Amino acid sequence: MNQTLLKKENPAEVSQPEESKSSSLVEDKKSEFDCRKYRQFAVTVYLDIQNVLGHLLKDCTEQYPPCPTVALDRLIFEMNKRYSETQLQVVVSPLILTTSDDPNHQRPSAHQHLHTGFLMLSGLQMRGDAMFSAEERSLDEETLEYAWLVELTVGTLSGKLTTPQLQNIITALEAFVFTVEDAENSLRHPRPYLYCYHGTPQPQCPQTTSEHFCPTTDTIKYKMVRASLDGISLNLVESGTILCFQMQELLSDPLIGMEAAHNFGTIVKDHNYALTSHTHANIRLLHKQRFFESVVGPLVELFSTTNDIKTKSCALVAIASLLPWLPHIVLNAHIQKLLPVLLQGLYTSDFSKIGEVSINLERHDARCGSETRLSTLTTLASLLKQNASPAERHTSTLISFLMPLTTYHPLQTVGVKALECLAALVTLPVSVILPYRNEVSFFTAEEV
Repeated sequence: MNQTLLKKENPAEVSQPEESKSSSLVEDKKSEFDCRKYRQFAVTVYLDIQNVLGHLLKDCTEQYPPCPTVALDRLIFEMNKRYSETQLQVVVSPLILTTSDDPNHQRPSAHQHLHTGFLMLSGLQMRGDAMFSAEERSLDEETLEYAWLVELTVGTLSGKLTTPQLQNIITALEAFVFTVEDAENSLRHPRPYLYCYHGTPQPQCPQTTSEHFCPTTDTIKYKMVRASLDGISLNLVESGTILCFQMQELLSDPLIGMEAAHNFGTIVKDHNYALTSHTHANIRLLHKQRFFESVVGPLVELFSTTNDIKTKSCALVAIASLLPWLPHIVLNAHIQKLLPVLLQGLYTSDFSKIGEVSINLERHDARCGSETRLSTLTTLASLLKQNASPAERHTSTLISFLMPLTTYHPLQTVGVKALECLAALVTLPVSVILPYRNEVSFFTAEEV
């Protein structure tokens, strides 16, 4: 019986061809291009949030007003992302911010409606368009953002706030901004360097020099922001003060500036038919003095600083219309400030010239000038009769201004008041001027 000798195969020799086959398969797989890894994604997002109520957080105690409240009817966010472009849009419906005063702040009963203030934004729309390019970029690199365009359309911003309410909103916004931009507690990026627009780390880019790094994408990309605002209607109010600021602004109006100047006196004069408690007006104690103290400084500053002749005339008329209706004790405290302005008004012969500049005014303005001059002289005469000492340093100027007015023809009463002012100046102490004498005359002939 023949026996066949079978040679036992070495396991190592058997495994070698299997390993070579597997390695060749891996190399074949690596060489193959899988397009699924680089396919483009299209993302569409639509987010609609309704009936949002929030608070601007800040530190609050029982002595301070509560946090402002924000009410939002609707917030819509849309995004359409493609390989070469990303479009997004944010639409905000009417937004209302309400705030209140300090609970301990007291106001008259007629002004209790000022306890709560508000800001309302009728609408807001923001559109953004980001553009990307794959030019000179490998498939493993991100596309390059080369442009970012923003269009912001803001509706009408309206509201009514008091000064404490405005401060409350600013404090809350400061706390919000500080929380968002808190660099101390911000997270650090794990990568300590930035990529330049070539897709390489800035320190390793060939374009980096010893003077500057190769710029990043955010540095060189084109940015454009276009914004539009429909309107602003904000009222900073407080009991008895909003009217003052509006009237002072009207003095610079070329059409109604003179009428507004005459109406300054309407506020402080006594009426039988308006601005009384019988007509349901809230008359506060010392309201004339309060109003005068709040406007006399700005009016004198406006007269001294403006270069417009018409505005100077309006400021002078506004000051002169206030003087006849104020107590003398109030005017005496401001006589040093008002006297140079009043002298300038007396100097103008027909109230159409201030300084060395002449302007042509209508007959109505000339009549207003005569009435203003009469009002100024009446108050000045009354002040000088009580105490003429503040005018002592201006005696020579006053006499030179008052003497031509004694024969003032358009309104004879002006001449009478000018004479009364001159008569009041007589009470001033007389300055004795001694003639110059040679010192030799004090000695006798023998002493010489």
